[in-house]
Amino acid sequence: MLRQRLITAFLLFLLTLVLIFRAPFWIFAVFLMLVAFLGGREWGRLSLIVWPDGLGLVLAALIPSVFMLPQHFPWASMALGSVIWWLLLAIGLVLMSPSLLRDAPAWQRPLSAITAFPVLLPALLFSVSLQRYAPQFLLWVILVISAGDVGAMASGKIWGRHQLVPRISPGKTWEGLMGGLLASAIMGTLGAWIWVGAATPTHLSGAFLGLITGAFAVLGDLSESFLKRRADCKDSGQLLPGHGGLLDRLDSMSAGIPVFVAGLYYLDWWK
Repeated sequence: MLRQRLITAFLLFLLTLVLIFRAPFWIFAVFLMLVAFLGGREWGRLSLIVWPDGLGLVLAALIPSVFMLPQHFPWASMALGSVIWWLLLAIGLVLMSPSLLRDAPAWQRPLSAITAFPVLLPALLFSVSLQRYAPQFLLWVILVISAGDVGAMASGKIWGRHQLVPRISPGKTWEGLMGGLLASAIMGTLGAWIWVGAATPTHLSGAFLGLITGAFAVLGDLSESFLKRRADCKDSGQLLPGHGGLLDRLDSMSAGIPVFVAGLYYLDWWK
């Protein structure tokens, strides 16, 4: 299983590099339309709605809207709105139990399906914009979030003793969280050194950006874990060998990318 997971991760990373730095803007957008469809369909299945493919189709159809946005579209405001959304969702994850939604009437299930739009769409649109105007920053945020995932998994296996949110994701521990945040902060520092500047304040800002991005990425992971617990599923699908479904890789990106973009604007590193 571990070997299969590593092979899949390596191939995904190679594909990501090619798409970020070599693919034309429109090809990258078409690729993300496919990602939006597959991810939306998995979200719909976890939400227990009747036609999950429809959710994926609507999400995919919204990706080309990035072509129609004006040059000076207020991306910073959109990023801030997404950050506020994730903070509110974090409060909801703390207060709600998966059993409440599992036993909820069927007419309430589309409500959880609709949350796919504020969860997935901003990150996808930001990705298209970053690939077009600042591809190095798109690679940077992917590395920050991936480092957090690897750091959390490694430290959780070695030192994990205290469960983080047992009723949502029993496998996550506080020790794993600390290891993941440390790895994200280190990658944030390295990215700032490589792509922004060599000054110490820049390194510190990069570390903080990596730390906050990693923390929000955990929120994205927990939101999908919440749906999986409600639907009584281990994985969102079987698309990626060793990893599960596409959402199992997109969940942390969906929350991490918007806060990373908000940080870029706040630090005046991307205009």
